[in-house]
Amino acid sequence: MLARPGEARQKPTPTQRRRKAAIEDPNDAVRRLQRLPPNKACADCTSKLTQCVNLSHGTFVCMACSGVHREFSHKIKGIGHSSFTAEEITKLQHSNAGNEAVNAKYLARYDPRMDRLKAPHNNNDMQLLRAWIKKKYIDKAWCERDAAVANNNGAATKKPSSSSKS
Repeated sequence: MLARPGEARQKPTPTQRRRKAAIEDPNDAVRRLQRLPPNKACADCTSKLTQCVNLSHGTFVCMACSGVHREFSHKIKGIGHSSFTAEEITKLQHSNAGNEAVNAKYLARYDPRMDRLKAPHNNNDMQLLRAWIKKKYIDKAWCERDAAVANNNGAATKKPSSSSKS
């Protein structure tokens, strides 16, 4: 609304300015996370242009790898094409999300000298990408052992309780 002639507009107070600055748009938050050094390269093929977010794992990936992830029914959103919710941003900001943390978990036991499957260095070979992503996320071939042991122990403790009820 226009101010009357001779009247000054009321300026926002410092508290109002801080509150407005503290509320970050989810789409801006995704772009800010994308600009972090570990997230600038694809989590799977190290391509330099990350255009999508893998919400199933909390990683930033290139277009080629996002297509492979979609084949495995992982939830993918394009950074420039989608809008994000506050819950998705919270998941991406979690300490176990981001390319560095996810790769530390899923590639904890990967040894390029010992394993026959080599990490893709670009997104040109779709067969290699498909095999790499399947072995990394679906088969969890190189996943840290503590997580696998914890999952197995959790499953083992649940089985006796269900069988004792029978």
